[in-house]
Formats: sequence, C-alpha cells, structure tokens
Amino acid sequence: MATTPRAGSDIGMCAKMRHEAELSAKELKDKRKKLSDLQIKLTQETDPIKTQQLKEEIERLKNEIELDDAQLGVLQEEILFHCSGH
Repeated sequence: MATTPRAGSDIGMCAKMRHEAELSAKELKDKRKKLSDLQIKLTQETDPIKTQQLKEEIERLKNEIELDDAQLGVLQEEILFHCSGH
C-alpha cells in the first residue's frame, strides 16, 4: 500500500495513489471471488483431510481480505484528504 504523502502533494502522487487504490480494489474483488469459489468447493468436498485444508485456506483468505480491505480504506481516506481538487 501507499505511504502517506506530505500535505500539498503533487498531482502525480495523487494519480499514483488513485491507481494503487484501483489495483487494490481489483485484487480484493479477485480474492472475494476466490473465497466464494473455495466456499462452494468446501460444500462439495467429502474427504476430511481436503475439507480441513479448504477450511484453513478459507480462513487465511478471509483474514487477508479483511486486512486488504482495511488498507484500501486507509488509502482511500488519504486520497480524499491529500488529493481533493487534483
């Protein structure tokens, strides 16, 4: 994720931050799709070992999504704060 720019940051920095936010949002969308796919796969799995592996992967991915979502929120707030009018 982006570092916090100084007040009065230039237009280029704001464009870069917006681009990073767009990429992060796309990555989040992809991770949510993967999570959904894994949850569906879990409902169809009968092997207990594979079921446990899927549960662990789902939990890891949920945690990752939660963290990424929070980071994206911070980045969006920084953009609003530092880049209004750019």
